[in-house]
Amino acid sequence: MNNLLNKRVIKTQFSNGYTASMVHFQETDEFEVAVFIGDKLCYTTPITNDVVRCETINEAWDVVTEIMDLPNIDGISRHIGPMGTA
Repeated sequence: MNNLLNKRVIKTQFSNGYTASMVHFQETDEFEVAVFIGDKLCYTTPITNDVVRCETINEAWDVVTEIMDLPNIDGISRHIGPMGTA
């Protein structure tokens, strides 16, 4: 089966204005994490200037946590978590 068709995508939007997108390639059991602002890839964070390839789910969740902990896009500091949480 084509690896691009055999994948799961999880997106989580955070209150800091960023969205983490995690792709799980089931055939290879590898992960890819990207930072989004709205529906566009963001290449200007200190985390990465591209997508991050991870060999394990733990590595992928570590990158997602880094995205969640980024300063707010609007520059105002406050607790950062998934949308709808405090």
